[in-house]
Amino acid sequence: MGGFWIEPPEIDDLPSFPLDAKQLHVLVKEEYIEYPRLEEEEIKDKSKSDGLTRSITIAQALWFSLNCIFRFVQGLFVTTLELTTLSFILVFLVTSYSWYHKPMDVNIPIILKPKKSVAIIRSDLGEMPESKWYETPLEFISRDEWFCARFWKYYIQILHYMHIPLFTVPERRPYDRIPSHFFPTVDTQAEIICAPTILLFSSVFLIAWDSHFPSATEKLMWRIASVNTLAYGLFGGLLSLYLHKRMFQPGLRKPRAQAELKREPENGCISRLAARVTNIDPQQDPNLEIRLRALVPIFVVSFIVWVEVLS
Repeated sequence: MGGFWIEPPEIDDLPSFPLDAKQLHVLVKEEYIEYPRLEEEEIKDKSKSDGLTRSITIAQALWFSLNCIFRFVQGLFVTTLELTTLSFILVFLVTSYSWYHKPMDVNIPIILKPKKSVAIIRSDLGEMPESKWYETPLEFISRDEWFCARFWKYYIQILHYMHIPLFTVPERRPYDRIPSHFFPTVDTQAEIICAPTILLFSSVFLIAWDSHFPSATEKLMWRIASVNTLAYGLFGGLLSLYLHKRMFQPGLRKPRAQAELKREPENGCISRLAARVTNIDPQQDPNLEIRLRALVPIFVVSFIVWVEVLS
């Protein structure tokens, strides 16, 4: 939900709303709010995660992984179900490492009061005060999301149109929590961790290449699925790198006001249809528009995965 919230003065006529890390950093750096004095123990106290339970879970995962590795080294049989479990354990261990210091299930945020109104802060930081905002008034500060944020929100919106609300969407404006579609841009360290993790996860299934299967058809299907998983990991990684670096990054870094000013009405049936397909956000947030040349490949890959899952 966000560990830090800002409480605008009455002149703004806005309810409190959460801050992300970059917004908090900028507001403190520019001296719009006081640096929150927090001890490490206070942060840990807000976490609902039980350290003992987490340690036991990690120990069980490590024991299972070592058991499978030793059996494989000794030439003993490892089932395909165990290999599948092993692949998910790999992701679980990396996630546990990355989230080691992350407080879990914080319900009561820390409220911060700015020294100036939100309208003045927006003006001082280069945003047009009268320009429209879609999530929070300070969203322009950290508008450097990973491109997957657009696709994630796009598919969430499709599910809502289909009346399949697997993920909730904040209804209040400004948002009363950090939404699930908020994906900050990953840094080099995160890419170094993620790349080998994805490759290992995609490669684990190849271990059962020569394993015994009830029939030759099942063995062939396993091999095809294993190669497809590895290819999907490699192709998906290269595609995401291309999309983020070449197609989306310049647009994501533009101020919202600039994006809105450059937005021109679409003429013609095809143009209007393309505009509706590429931006299905109810608020028509211009920074959530997805180009067709990016949308089509993702639809194709998603369709292939969907067919594979059904088969």
